[in-house]
Amino acid sequence: MTRTAPDDGSGDDRPDARPDGGEADADLPGTDLTVRTHEAYPRNALFDWLDQRLELDHTLLGKAFPEDDYGSFLLGEIALFTFVILGLTGTFLGLLYNPAVNSVTYEGNALQYADTEVPAAFASVLHITYDTTFGMFARMMHHWAAYLFIAAIALHMFRVFFTGAYRNPHEPNWFIGSTLLLFALVEGFFGYALPYDNFSKTATTIGFQMTGTIPGVGSFLQSLVFGGAFPAGADQVIPRMFFLHVFLIPAALVGAIALHMAVLMRQKHTEHAPSSRGEGRPDDDDDSVVVGMPLFPQQFLVSTIVFLLTAATVAFLAGFFPVQRIAAIGPATPTSTPSHVGPDWFFMWVFGSLKMMPSWLGEWGRFAGGVVVPSLIIGVMMIWPLLDNPEHPVHFTADPLDRPLQTALGVAAVMLIIVLSIDGMRATVAAVLGVSDAVLYPWLAALTVGMPIFDFAVVYWLLKRRKRRKSRTGTAG
Repeated sequence: MTRTAPDDGSGDDRPDARPDGGEADADLPGTDLTVRTHEAYPRNALFDWLDQRLELDHTLLGKAFPEDDYGSFLLGEIALFTFVILGLTGTFLGLLYNPAVNSVTYEGNALQYADTEVPAAFASVLHITYDTTFGMFARMMHHWAAYLFIAAIALHMFRVFFTGAYRNPHEPNWFIGSTLLLFALVEGFFGYALPYDNFSKTATTIGFQMTGTIPGVGSFLQSLVFGGAFPAGADQVIPRMFFLHVFLIPAALVGAIALHMAVLMRQKHTEHAPSSRGEGRPDDDDDSVVVGMPLFPQQFLVSTIVFLLTAATVAFLAGFFPVQRIAAIGPATPTSTPSHVGPDWFFMWVFGSLKMMPSWLGEWGRFAGGVVVPSLIIGVMMIWPLLDNPEHPVHFTADPLDRPLQTALGVAAVMLIIVLSIDGMRATVAAVLGVSDAVLYPWLAALTVGMPIFDFAVVYWLLKRRKRRKSRTGTAG
């Protein structure tokens, strides 16, 4: 249901405003209370029934959600719903997991490890996966929900960036959203270490070493975050990472999500370009209202459908595409490193940046590739609204084709992440192409520098040319 509702965050959404601006009087005969230009919510039987019994907050439940023909505004909801799935499956897994590395005898259905001694953490994950009803399904649900959670946040931020929805007065939620993404990445890193298989041991060791390369504070951060040396002090590190993964970081995520939602509900939503408003809607330059649906019941029902579709998608992926099959990987061993080791996809670009550094740089190369480059990329992302922000409030999204500089920079940044991720998978790419790492390295190094610059130049030139053509012809493109 489409309607027009005031949404300036002031809380002064008077549902009884007449078209002439006066107050409608229910006691006057002939007064038509159904004719309202700025009602807080459209009258419906369900809302009225609940309102009579619960005295609902009309302003909150009448919060307007913009029309979205493309579904892009739902990416934030998908991130929220995958976080709910993560919480539910993580609770189930956490109750069965044993954060210890002492050797125990595994007795279960994974035949290759039956009656053999393995680390307790590894054994508990084997029990969850192969000996617990719905255990493997819960693990796969947790993994795929984690992948989709980070992907949905990233795509949501892409949408906000390319449409300029971070501009005044929406900068606070960009800062909060960026922090959310960082928390999600850190949470993924800690969770990756917990099975204590050979892959996770190697990836965690790389993270531990990268932390130690930070000048001045590296050793302190290693002690603070990891709680000991790794893998030598794994008996101290794994319990610490379990605590961070199941309590501290999730608590920070819940707080950040709550703050993000509070700011979202307080502020006026950004709409698509005002030219999308049809006949009978407010004028294009009227930004005092939002054209869309109220929170309850219309948007609530849409969100319910999105949640069910998200849960179904995660369940489908978990059922048919299992990941992190630790029985094939094997338990962590101090003397061996698996071939083609690499982190999950959301850290592959950091791994690629690390591998891009020449080996002769030693510890400084690990610091530059593993800390400096990622910090610069993330830092620019977080402060971007301070670099590109108009003085006056903007409540409409922009067409990315009308923003040559910003769009070109965004495309270049995405290309940089893609090329670095490919370099993180260099061993796999080299095997597929039938060449050695040494042959592939200079090509990837050239692409890492050249492709973002090339893409920026091409996109910027094309969009500037389009903008000049529009200004000459006065057409829409």
